[in-house]
Amino acid sequence: MKVVGKYTDAFSANLAKGMLENYGIKARVLNENIPFSSVSNTDLLSMELVVNDEDYSEACRLLEASSKEE
Repeated sequence: MKVVGKYTDAFSANLAKGMLENYGIKARVLNENIPFSSVSNTDLLSMELVVNDEDYSEACRLLEASSKEE
């Protein structure tokens, strides 16, 4: 699995996940249930969106195209 995005809120992470899944790419959000108020290192305050290795390039392309539309 490869990381295609890092997010600081569950809404954005799941929105990106849903968009990828609409294109047939299975994705998972990691660290979604960590109580961030108990984490002292700000580098750990991100949720990671991961996809299978073979979907990495297409997922990156789709997420980049999506961010340009906003």
